[in-house]
Amino acid sequence: MSEYTMNNEEEKEDKKSFIQRLRDSVIPIKPEDSAPVKVMKQIGFAAFLAVAGVVTALLAIAISFAL
Repeated sequence: MSEYTMNNEEEKEDKKSFIQRLRDSVIPIKPEDSAPVKVMKQIGFAAFLAVAGVVTALLAIAISFAL
């Protein structure tokens, strides 16, 4: 792989938003995945975000009561 190609790929990674990078690291969607698998991965990622948000909110509430 040439240096230009590697730099170009790094630029693409840098341009992705935080949510896109998180989605790629948690449940990567491959081009060869079928449509139902892609939908299930999207639903799974949404569930992951929901659980992470609830846990974060509960921790914030618990810390605020402890102080």
